[in-house]
Amino acid sequence: MSDPDRPCDLCSLPVGITPFTLVMPGKTLEFCCEGCKGIYEMLHEINESRGNPGQHDDNRLKGR
Repeated sequence: MSDPDRPCDLCSLPVGITPFTLVMPGKTLEFCCEGCKGIYEMLHEINESRGNPGQHDDNRLKGR
């Protein structure tokens, strides 16, 4: 069981008695809400794609 006063791994608010968890290799992250968990996942994906410039082809962005 998690410590309800433990800070969220994104925003640092307390995670509460039932944190939202994300299992990563070697660690488990805890978030106060589904929004923080989703934003963390989104930012993690963005960081990964920045490591390979030119590899991402998104047709929705063409012509903007």
